[in-house]
Amino acid sequence: MDYKYLFEYKDGNLYWKNKTYPTARIKIGDKAGSLRSDGYIKVQINRKKYAVHRIIYEMFHGAIPNGMEIDHINNNPSDNRIENLQCITHTQNTQRADKGLGISYRKCNGKYQSRKKFNKKEYHLGFYGTPCGAYMANRMFFMRGI
Repeated sequence: MDYKYLFEYKDGNLYWKNKTYPTARIKIGDKAGSLRSDGYIKVQINRKKYAVHRIIYEMFHGAIPNGMEIDHINNNPSDNRIENLQCITHTQNTQRADKGLGISYRKCNGKYQSRKKFNKKEYHLGFYGTPCGAYMANRMFFMRGI
């Protein structure tokens, strides 16, 4: 499907560029999609619902390879900015969903340490001046190619 024909991307949102069929009840220029209770945004095209984060990823990178999933780096399912989306395996996605943050404050150096456990091995991801920096290092772990 040619998503670039239907939508315009702007700051993590999709806006209707064209109608899916002549009698569709959409208005050109309106924001596309609706927020679900689980935090994901879905859009309906020809009576079928699609996840907006998957559409945005495909608009920028092409078709999603078989067996891969689109993950929100900051773990916020409604933040669909392209820089917040990554293509990872189901196993990686499941392991990223681990609720253990792997962040601790080190009094000895006054910094926040980030760690991640993967395949029974623990990785030290570094020290950061803010909890946000340590958190983002932890969330971006799988982009490092481990």
